[in-house]
Amino acid sequence: MWLKILKTLLITVFCLSLLVCGSPPKEKVKVVILGFDGAGWPTIDPLIAAGKLPFIKQLKKESAWADFQTVKPTKSSVVWTSIATGKSMDKHGILDFAYLKENNLQVPFSNSEKRVPSLWQMLDRFGLRSVVINWFVSDPPDHIHGVVVSDRFRRVILKKPEFIDSYADSVYPPMRFYRLKEVIRSNYRKTLQRIAMPDFRELFQKVHPEKDSKESFTLQNSRSFVMQDALIEDVSEYLFHAEKADLYISYFRLPDIVQHFVLHLFPDDYLQQAFGGDGHHAPAVEQQPEIMARIAAAMEPVYRSMERILAKYMQDPKFKDAYFLVMSDHGFSLFGGGYNHYGLPDDIPAPPGILLIKGPAVRPGKIARAGVFDITPTVLYLFGLPLDKTMDGQPLKDIFTLDRKMRYTSYVLDKNKKSLRNQDADRETIEELKTLGYIH
Repeated sequence: MWLKILKTLLITVFCLSLLVCGSPPKEKVKVVILGFDGAGWPTIDPLIAAGKLPFIKQLKKESAWADFQTVKPTKSSVVWTSIATGKSMDKHGILDFAYLKENNLQVPFSNSEKRVPSLWQMLDRFGLRSVVINWFVSDPPDHIHGVVVSDRFRRVILKKPEFIDSYADSVYPPMRFYRLKEVIRSNYRKTLQRIAMPDFRELFQKVHPEKDSKESFTLQNSRSFVMQDALIEDVSEYLFHAEKADLYISYFRLPDIVQHFVLHLFPDDYLQQAFGGDGHHAPAVEQQPEIMARIAAAMEPVYRSMERILAKYMQDPKFKDAYFLVMSDHGFSLFGGGYNHYGLPDDIPAPPGILLIKGPAVRPGKIARAGVFDITPTVLYLFGLPLDKTMDGQPLKDIFTLDRKMRYTSYVLDKNKKSLRNQDADRETIEELKTLGYIH
């Protein structure tokens, strides 16, 4: 008798605690987040208009979409962390790509410097499972109920087989790493054929036969970046199907990489005419649409690859009733210094990225305003979980036909739930940032 009463009391207390903290809704919610660094409507829309991206064209019609507002400095390390936390950089602690320690030693910002939990850690608190792949500043990986493939793992594609196992700590739990080794494909030419991507260095040499591609560090290393994104696609395909989860996240960086060197693919006389003889004059307003159309044409294989990835998961029966959030951290702007997203004059705002949200209870149409701080609150709202009042964003409630009761809690980071920082990884990150021209 007493055991029965005790059991009833325990169940009552458990139910009351869920009401206070915010329990997940009765319906099963599944969310997929796909990030494409640097993607922007000014280079996507011309391709849609030309009939080059039919799936994205239809997706835009069926989705709630926005010019995704971002923040200065538009540095990927900062912005993607804001997307994953709902907070500004002064709160989450990732302030740049790198910082200086004693003796002017450059050290990359890593997950170790993050002060607040990311979305997958918030879900972990409520027993929800996540698969996180290649998110910016996710190494060392968080220890969650799920799988985290940190952004360090992608560099395994550049290593000789005898050194691959040294990357085991880039994945949590580490045993998942040994399964992921099986998806590694290192043949560059076969990869280009498989993902329908050109060799950008060869394109450069056709336009500039007398020049050396080393003039652009990013272009010179474009083959490595193509291989890394192809690896992430393979890893995503494997884990998205092998793992049962509530949240699936994957991040791709090629749209940003290619736009950083895209002007190098144009003839010098065209660039001189567009940007003036010294290359430092902003293109005339009436000329900008033609320049953007030309950039869009050069970006076509990258966006077609993005479209293929989107179609792969959105047409998969496993994700039939999932909510998809597709986004970039920023776009690019034409200005007197060329074509970029940082180093912009003060009078040029941070160029917005893209946002598409599709799912069973989503109202299609343009969202009046959505920004990088709104994603985490929106996903928490979808799962029926409490929000955090210290977040800088709000859930995009108006795009949904569903109704969730707003609850609040405080999400605190458990710093013990992550792997130890790897000094070899820090050195590799610094070299990669120098290759991209992000630091010197």
